[in-house]
Amino acid sequence: MNYSELISKEQYEQIKIYLKVDIDYEDDLIKEMLDAVALELVDAIDTSKTPADFMEEPRYHLAVKKQAKEEYEHRGLSADTMRYSLANGVENIIHQLRVKGVTMDDNP
Repeated sequence: MNYSELISKEQYEQIKIYLKVDIDYEDDLIKEMLDAVALELVDAIDTSKTPADFMEEPRYHLAVKKQAKEEYEHRGLSADTMRYSLANGVENIIHQLRVKGVTMDDNP
């Protein structure tokens, strides 16, 4: 199931506020970005997991918002524009969740 299908309408509206979007005609584009970003982050954390495994983890939601904002604001930029691959703070969240998963699996 896609991330955009797992979150509530209220959560989606909060993401739009975070993105500073007050229009509805880009909702499909935003949901597509959210779904892609959520999968990208899950794969960076643990390839055996899915977005559904992180729905109770607030850091995961924050990372999705941060990276979706990065993708939304920099879409269509040319190759000569310097961009970091991950938004500020997202890499730290990935590492925290990766370690937390290892710790939880290794220490029942």
